[in-house]
Amino acid sequence: MDVTRATHYLLVDDHSLIREGMTQAIRGLDPAARFSHANSLQATLAKLQETADTDPIDVVLLDLGLPDSRGMATLQAVRGAAPTQRIGIISGQNDVQVALECIHHGASCFIPKLAEIDGFMSALRALVEGRLHFPSELLSPSEVDWPAVDDAAAPRTIRLTPRQKDVLQWILKGCTNHAIATALGISAETVKLHVSAIFRAYGVHSRTQLVLLCSRSPASQPNAGASAPSAPVKSATVIRLVSEATRESTT
Repeated sequence: MDVTRATHYLLVDDHSLIREGMTQAIRGLDPAARFSHANSLQATLAKLQETADTDPIDVVLLDLGLPDSRGMATLQAVRGAAPTQRIGIISGQNDVQVALECIHHGASCFIPKLAEIDGFMSALRALVEGRLHFPSELLSPSEVDWPAVDDAAAPRTIRLTPRQKDVLQWILKGCTNHAIATALGISAETVKLHVSAIFRAYGVHSRTQLVLLCSRSPASQPNAGASAPSAPVKSATVIRLVSEATRESTT
């Protein structure tokens, strides 16, 4: 992503109030952000194509339930059209299996629509800052078959080459080996070798395990860093964000 250019978000939901609520929430975290909206899969794919050469989308925030597409097929279609963009999922379901499938198909954030505001804003903040975010219950060892990890030791024991760090950043964006190869100007076979080395370094056996491990241990993420916490928002759900955005737009 070009750091000199304001981040361009594509907000995809068939409810205009949800899109407006998202716009206001993200603008509070990223005042320079620019936005495009879509209310269907067809409109999403058209917008990605329309902006590709002149003003490319950086981040897609996607509802899986659209009038013309539902479920993982929606994410797969968008990932195919946006191979290197970060994709966050906003879902009416707080379902562990759905979230795991989203990881498998290239999402870097999973945000339940009806989450408490604090959790919802934390998820959006991670998306804006380029970090991973998945529901806390998804990060429990009881939900995922992954090796036990000493979080405190992880930053000291994981050793990656500069190129492996580059590959890891693209993996955590949900990119395929082919997309990573194209982005880095190397062969897909070379990417595959780097991915295998990264798995060994982290002690995991799949991309899903790697993404969840980095979600569980933020210090393991390649661009980890402290950010100033914002004041917490109390006792409401995403519906409150929508309501507040609606009031602002009518005053």
